Amino acid sequence: MSDLQKQYFRRPWLWLIQLIGVIVPRRLRADWRQEWEAELRYREELLTEWDNLNWRARLGLLWHGAGAFADALWLQPRRLEDEMFQDLRYGVRMMSQNPGFTLIAIFTLALGIGANSTIFSLADACMLRPFNFPNQDRLVMIWEKGQAGFVRGFVAPGNFNDFLEQSQSFERLVAVEQQDFDLTGMDYPERFGGCVVSTNFFDALGVGAALGRTFQPGEDQPGRNQVVVLKHSFWVRRFGADPNIVGKTLTLNAKTFTVIGVSQPDFHFPFNSVELWSPIVFDAQAKSERRKHFLQVLGMLKPGVSVAQAHADIDAISQRAKRLFPETNARAEHYVINMNKDFSRAARTALPLLMGMVGFVLLIACANVANMLLSRAVNRQKEIAVRLALGASRLRLIRQLMTESLLLALAGGGLGLLLSVWGVKQFRVSVPEDFTRLVPGIDHLGINQTTLLFTLLVSMMTVALFGLLPALQASKPSLNESLKEGAKVASFAGSRRRLRGALVVAEIAIALVLLIGAGLMLRSFVAMAREDIGFDPRNALGFQIGLSDEKYPEEKRRIFFDQLLSRLRTLPGVAAAGAIHQLPMTGTSRADFAIIGEPPAEKGKELFTNFRIVTPGYFGAIGMPLKRGRDFNAQDNEKAAGVAIVDEAFARLRFPNQEPIGRRIVFLDKPDKPMEIVGVVGNVKNKLDEIAEPYIYAAYAHFPFSGMGIVVRTAADPTAITPAVRGEVMALDPALPISGLKTVEQIVFERSTPKRIMTAMMGVFGVFALLMAGAGLYAVMAYAVSRRTHEIGVRLALGARPRDILRMITRQGLKLTLAGLAFGLVGAFALTRVMSGILFGVSAADPLTFILISLLLSCVALLACYLPARRATKVDPLVALRCE
Repeated sequence: MSDLQKQYFRRPWLWLIQLIGVIVPRRLRADWRQEWEAELRYREELLTEWDNLNWRARLGLLWHGAGAFADALWLQPRRLEDEMFQDLRYGVRMMSQNPGFTLIAIFTLALGIGANSTIFSLADACMLRPFNFPNQDRLVMIWEKGQAGFVRGFVAPGNFNDFLEQSQSFERLVAVEQQDFDLTGMDYPERFGGCVVSTNFFDALGVGAALGRTFQPGEDQPGRNQVVVLKHSFWVRRFGADPNIVGKTLTLNAKTFTVIGVSQPDFHFPFNSVELWSPIVFDAQAKSERRKHFLQVLGMLKPGVSVAQAHADIDAISQRAKRLFPETNARAEHYVINMNKDFSRAARTALPLLMGMVGFVLLIACANVANMLLSRAVNRQKEIAVRLALGASRLRLIRQLMTESLLLALAGGGLGLLLSVWGVKQFRVSVPEDFTRLVPGIDHLGINQTTLLFTLLVSMMTVALFGLLPALQASKPSLNESLKEGAKVASFAGSRRRLRGALVVAEIAIALVLLIGAGLMLRSFVAMAREDIGFDPRNALGFQIGLSDEKYPEEKRRIFFDQLLSRLRTLPGVAAAGAIHQLPMTGTSRADFAIIGEPPAEKGKELFTNFRIVTPGYFGAIGMPLKRGRDFNAQDNEKAAGVAIVDEAFARLRFPNQEPIGRRIVFLDKPDKPMEIVGVVGNVKNKLDEIAEPYIYAAYAHFPFSGMGIVVRTAADPTAITPAVRGEVMALDPALPISGLKTVEQIVFERSTPKRIMTAMMGVFGVFALLMAGAGLYAVMAYAVSRRTHEIGVRLALGARPRDILRMITRQGLKLTLAGLAFGLVGAFALTRVMSGILFGVSAADPLTFILISLLLSCVALLACYLPARRATKVDPLVALRCE
């Protein structure tokens, strides 16, 4: 074999490279290319030699070449793997040599990453995945707007029947009605929420039973509908997870129901407060009912049908009903909306804003760490210069520095995840239990696999945010200056001064935006808390009682509540007692009405208002002031003429510049019960962050509801009479449960929960931003002072006064601060506009908030500049002149 062939066998992969072209060398490692270029000169000679070989020699060369090529491909990742571990080991060693720097950087990143993970957990549970049904993308809700002014109004059974018979877009349509159930015949009576639903309810949602079965077709017929599926947690709590529960009977609302199944443990629909489900029954009369609206309608779209197509389908049916039934459907309009989007509407108001805030907090954290890395790079310039001089490529150095940043990010992400676990726990503790039962998705709030993946992605993203620019800057030092013995590093640091200044300006600007947002939210919350709600919640106890329609017809209802209120008023320490069909801030009822003596409204343009049914003594019990006229009394019974009391908002809206007392009104669905207005009371707010709406208060004697809320006012702590209150109810009916027993103050407090929690979270994030921006500015100024020690010594030696040094250093920091404030104010004016929908009593451009927050941030920045400047004035000129 010739020498050329021997050389060829030593480099057998060269002929393979020749055969497949020059693509492979381009993809292989860059540090091998020199050798390849030299070897490829033999290309022509190898091809000539190839032509002279017989087929066996050629086959052998192919075999050895393929093996060598495979070894080359295997060797490259092996070398990369070795270098990666080398980078990791070196990065860990550098972190351990600077524990102070490492801990501060990790903790700073942990705050930013932890805040993002916490808010993402809330968004994932309450906004992105409040439900997780198999057919989730095909599930929609159908609502009615126009009826009594409701935007998300319930659907009448007659309209639901139209959808069933005429729609072409739905595979299944489900009716849901929320009801209260009284469980009796056990150790103690209990009232809880439940739902009566169409029999295809569970099939549409794609869920089955954990025990037993769900509903079957035909169980929505009278006589076959008295079956129930229990909620899993209710089965555990009330029945001790009895495995033999299926087939047993329960007494619910004085009727016998058979348990046929238990739901899956994670099934909570439509709300977490629902404890059981039973079939709904529609007889021929119910299917034609169009005046009463009480159904929530759930639909499962056919495959390939969009929400827009379904909406057009339902709208066509709705328009047809308007023409056929103008008396009931003239104002009714129906629309279709994605179910997830509908149930997460409250979360979609607040969580995107919070996500934006924590994103800004993360940016400030990354800017801080980037500044720290830039400062540390100055101290490592000789090390970097030596490595470059010894042949390391710039890309290799960048990879090493990015590996160190990666270690910081992963450590910060791990600590941030722990902080997120704590933050989610604190959030769940701070939310009242009764409130959580009404928020879909909050029951599975926690750190799950999605949150872990999000935390990992955020950690990786921070590497680019805080590590890339410092790595690029640090990897191109001046070799001549850096390798000189005792060389100054001022020039090296000076090339990064503008970058560090820009990062500080960005920190201050972002911090100002966050602080102004938090300030606006705080002022809104204070304004809401100071707003007069129209009643006095102090020393008042409230609870709900529901009477069975079969056991308590109208006359017996009046007698029961008269007796109960009389008994409660005689209890020691009780000052007043009254009843209302909906306790304050627990919901509202609306009805169409007409003012007698005025021209009737056109069809479809009837007047509507909020209304309440109350007993004599209620206004005194709840602490509502009577402005003029009289209160209800015992003479306003069912035999007397109908009377009503209106609030000031109603009087101002319906009787401007007129006296409402003596005017007569009537509910359109009760035309035989006209009412004379006999009094005017103060306005009451049904929601804390909304203005008071008009109300009509009708006498209970003429509208005897089966379910009423009781309010008892005491002279001292109302919770002290709780056992006595229960005893009086038990004395009248031992099988009658009461629900929602709590102080009225607690009810008001629970209604403030969303705004209170959001204000607290925005305040915490704002404080984080303030502290980190101040720390970032302090670090930059302290570093600038340390690098200018020699210059300061010279100035002092030449006669400069300490106050001159103080002014010089402080001026430098205030320039950055003013630039950050200017950019921050522009950003705040633009971004706080998105908050206008959640603010109450304050404008999104409130000048007082902008001025006070700007002054606060300026004071913090001034302190961050003053401390390093003051230290600079203490420099001994002799020591400073020798420091370098």
